[in-house]
This record gives sequence, structure tokens and C-alpha cells, in this order.
Amino acid sequence: MLESMFRRRILNNSFNRKSRIVLAFDEYGDKNAVLNRLCWVCEYLGEHLACVKIGYPTILSTGLSELKSIIDEFSSENVFMADVKIADVSHTNSLIAKLLYEAGFDAVIAHGFIGYEGGLEGVFKEAKGLNRGVVVVASMSHAGSVEFLDPNMERIVQTALKHHADGVVAPATRAHIVKRVREIAGDSLLIFTPGVGAQGAEYGSGLSAGADFEIIGRSIMYSPNPIETVLEVKKKHDGVLADRAC
Repeated sequence: MLESMFRRRILNNSFNRKSRIVLAFDEYGDKNAVLNRLCWVCEYLGEHLACVKIGYPTILSTGLSELKSIIDEFSSENVFMADVKIADVSHTNSLIAKLLYEAGFDAVIAHGFIGYEGGLEGVFKEAKGLNRGVVVVASMSHAGSVEFLDPNMERIVQTALKHHADGVVAPATRAHIVKRVREIAGDSLLIFTPGVGAQGAEYGSGLSAGADFEIIGRSIMYSPNPIETVLEVKKKHDGVLADRAC
């Protein structure tokens, strides 16, 4: 299986920018205000980020066509991931993924609990045809994840491995899950950890558990000085990675 363009791009960005930060951009409301905020992020924070993850609130506020113009403007230097947690039947999933990839997204996030046959199958089909990325949710950062997702986490990770996903989502708020995902996946999957900052996990906690990237949103976006906060996070990450290398 050839490495996807998404995996190459995010790893190159991470190396060149010395960053393990995936910024969660979920701004909503007035379309122009949201688009202007996204432009600001790409222009002033982009050089410190591995990837910009754009969520449903933003997509619903701006529409894909308007969002595409921003992605096109900044796509040469920034990697964009669509966080819509695709979770439908294969035909619908295929259409959703196709629309997002055509809007310029390098990767999409899909739920693993729907299974592959007749479910994730549609997402992977579109990704393969366009050489884009798929990141599968194996576990989530909220408490309710322990009810249904976590008991099936290992099977979801195995599915992601079998079908050559680029990565999985596992929560920084439960380090033991991240560690177990790494044991199962080895280096074959990138691990993205949400829950850092506003949800309670400390900066660096996901990396300490073996993740490749930390997904951070509100604590950066709502900071009085987002650039200063990003640099603070990077400094913390540098220390964690130095300890990991020992």
C-alpha cells in the first residue's frame, strides 16, 4: 500500500515546523467572520501547526464552496483535515468523502464503529481514488466513550490496520487507551489525541503515551494570545519528545 499524500504532507509539516499540533478549528456563526478567522489562523498560526482540523460547526456556518476558496489559498503550505466523523452506509459515506476531498481536504475522519463492509468501505474507496487520507475514530475523549467505543477499540484499530488507514483517534484523557493503540498498531498508524487543554489533559500527555499528534482547539483559539500559547505548547512537546527519545 502506497503512502497517502496526506500522510506524507502531515509528516513533512511536522518535521519542518517541529510541530505535533493539530489545531481543532470549530468556529461558527457569521460566515464572513468565521472565514476571516480561518484566514488569520492559516496566515499567523499555520507555520507552527502540523495540520488544521476543521469541524462541523465551521463547515455548516460557511458552506463547502466558501471554505474551499480558503483551503485553496493556503493548501500549498497547510494540511487540512475534515472532522465530520463520517458514520453512515457506504454509498452515503462515499458521497460525503468525495465532496470533502473535492473541497480540498487532505483527509477525513470517520467513525470505526460502523465497520468496514458497507460502511467505511465507501470512505476508503474515495480516499484511494484521490490519494487522500482516512483517520478512523477508535475511542473518544468524553466519558461516554467507555460505554460502547472503548470495549471495541482493539477491533476498530485492527480494522484501520487491515484497510490501511492513515491514522486513528484515541484520547489523551485516557492514556492507557493511547498506549494500547500503539501496542497494536506499532508505527503503521498515526495516532491523533484529542482532549488536550480545555477537556483536561495536559499539553504533552498524548505524546507521552505514544501519540504522534495532539489535537488542541479551545485553549489555543480562545487564548488572549494564540501565537504565544502555540509556542508554549511546542516547548512542552519538545521536552516530552526529548524524554521519549531517551
